[in-house]
Amino acid sequence: MPQDFDVMPGNKAIAHGVRLARTEVIPAFPITPQTTIIEYLSDFVADGKLDAEYIHTEGEHSCMAAAVGASLVGARTFTATCSEGLAYMHEIVAQAVNYRTPIVMAVANRTLGWYWSLGPDYSDIMPEMNLGWLVNFVETNQECLDMTLMNFKIAEDYRVLLPTMISLDGFYLSYSQERVYMPDQDAVDEWLPAYKAPYPVDPTISDAYPVASIPAEMHTPMRKEYEKLLNGAKDVIREVDKSFGETFGRSYGGLVEKYRCEDAESLMVTMGSMTTAARRAVDKLRNEGEKIGLLKLRYMRPFPNEELIELAEQVDSIGVVDRVLMHGTGGGMAFQDVKSYLYNTGIRVPVQGFVTGLGGEDIPIDDLYKMSKKVINNKGKRLTEEVEFVSHPFPGMAPPVEIQNDSCMAPGSDGCAGCGASIIVRTLLNTLGKNTIVMNPPNCSGVNYGGVVKVPWVLANFAAAAAYETGAYRALKAKGKADKVYVTSYAGDGGTYDIGLQSISGAAERGESIIWLCYDNEAYMNTGIQRSGSTPEFAATSTTPVGSVWKGKPQRRKNMLMIMAAHRIPYIASASLSYIPDFKRKIQKAAEITRNGEGMAYIQVHQPCTTGWYFDPAKTVEIGRLAVQTGAYPIAEIDHGEFKLNIKPRELKPVKEYLDPQRRFRHVDEDLLEIIQGHITEDWSSYLKLDEQGKLPWY
Repeated sequence: MPQDFDVMPGNKAIAHGVRLARTEVIPAFPITPQTTIIEYLSDFVADGKLDAEYIHTEGEHSCMAAAVGASLVGARTFTATCSEGLAYMHEIVAQAVNYRTPIVMAVANRTLGWYWSLGPDYSDIMPEMNLGWLVNFVETNQECLDMTLMNFKIAEDYRVLLPTMISLDGFYLSYSQERVYMPDQDAVDEWLPAYKAPYPVDPTISDAYPVASIPAEMHTPMRKEYEKLLNGAKDVIREVDKSFGETFGRSYGGLVEKYRCEDAESLMVTMGSMTTAARRAVDKLRNEGEKIGLLKLRYMRPFPNEELIELAEQVDSIGVVDRVLMHGTGGGMAFQDVKSYLYNTGIRVPVQGFVTGLGGEDIPIDDLYKMSKKVINNKGKRLTEEVEFVSHPFPGMAPPVEIQNDSCMAPGSDGCAGCGASIIVRTLLNTLGKNTIVMNPPNCSGVNYGGVVKVPWVLANFAAAAAYETGAYRALKAKGKADKVYVTSYAGDGGTYDIGLQSISGAAERGESIIWLCYDNEAYMNTGIQRSGSTPEFAATSTTPVGSVWKGKPQRRKNMLMIMAAHRIPYIASASLSYIPDFKRKIQKAAEITRNGEGMAYIQVHQPCTTGWYFDPAKTVEIGRLAVQTGAYPIAEIDHGEFKLNIKPRELKPVKEYLDPQRRFRHVDEDLLEIIQGHITEDWSSYLKLDEQGKLPWY
């Protein structure tokens, strides 16, 4: 069947597969290097190319929960994540299996828990391997698209009905460009019909629903049944691969792909994108007369033990390359699986494990050639060292340059041109002084200024930074130093309004004497300008693009001042980098509150983002001032329940003066402008009434 092709990254190939599958529900939350998958999908939905419910969730835990809920009702459902995001989902990743939800999830692999490394290895997906999901590893961008379609068909088969992960190597596939052939939509529709859940949680269709609670005596037999389902999926995988090949002209061998294995005496086992380099290493050795073959594990779950055993019977040595170390086992998971499946077969061939490519380090052909050569030389030997670590010398880093000054932050900035966050961070730390601990969730300022501050700085988990602060504060309290050291953050709006809100709320309710500072740039700028709970209405972001259907973000932003006021904490304030004296006074007030042990102080600072808002970098302070003068960002404080507007223009400027310099609002026409202006006028009137009233009644 003739097919058009395009050159695209793996993330876009995944997104096209989701589009071609006519997926109905897409819960989304950004994390590098998965993020562009959900951005491409938001473009498709915004422009009417995909009719789907696109859910902007506040974190990965909710993202997977929304996926399970949607799948239970009977919708074809897709999501994507990786690394810390996948780990944060873990609880509901397990639940997705128990509810038999055939969700397809892409995992653009990235190192888990190692100083927030961005490089890819399989430390994120391997801990999820034994929960009951099907787990598929892809080698190419074409396979990304094809396996998205195939995995929907496999997962939704009534003989399976289990969720499925597609593992693509972050950066190596997610962002690399390759030629990808695009199937025809009509042909896909015929091959992959709409999903019809056998027992949807929909009382208009079915009166049979999943059981949420089962007695302990049923757990063992139920797990046995799930194991049968997982192993039974092997036949479905083979059938679907064959059917896809007959329909679209491409097939991949089912659970494994064999390369030059016909007369092989030695065998290398790989998975993912490293397989391409492994093929070249095998070719090189074949040209030298060595009889070596390659087995690509396309599915790790269910594990292709039959195919492995068949090949193991004909070879004299095996090598397994893992891009992960499972601590305590002595090697990687593929290595352990290969050994365990051969143990009771009577096949006694030496199995050599290799651990390499961790943290995103490249696995070159030369390394795979050397590994393969070692495996060939292992024939007939008893191995004294089963696992070898293959790495390269670290060239070292340039020594730091010491610059003497009295500031709590080194001079300069790694931020974008015109970034005002350095003004905010410098003002915060220099006002608090050197007896300060910073606990930061991931954000732009953490990336740009985390390494240049001269006070203790810790990168906390995205959803739990306020809990990190709590732990530090309580330790200081236990040591009698709570009145001598400030514990603070400089968090973005993602770590404040959305994924971080639960831990902030908990710390506020408990009365922890910590300072929470949110520098509010109105989107997830660190991962590429995605919508957040702080994004104003009709603003265009990479996940609320402007198209024939969408006109930017349709919802109004959260009112975090009032959310924090509902906690009755002693001090709450908004500020602007365009009004530094006011901002500095508020930091001093927050310091006094927390030093006295009165509870949390919350400060929210407006920080115009030249990169995400698309304005002239020279106009950062001017844009910030316009936000205040138009009423788009009121500057206020709530001191022990007393509300006060700190900056009250005699007359608000038209909001158009604030919006016009920003390209994120260039699509705003007169009708949308009238809506925005109306909301600002209403809000400003409410703030004036609160200012006149003074004390908030619920304090």
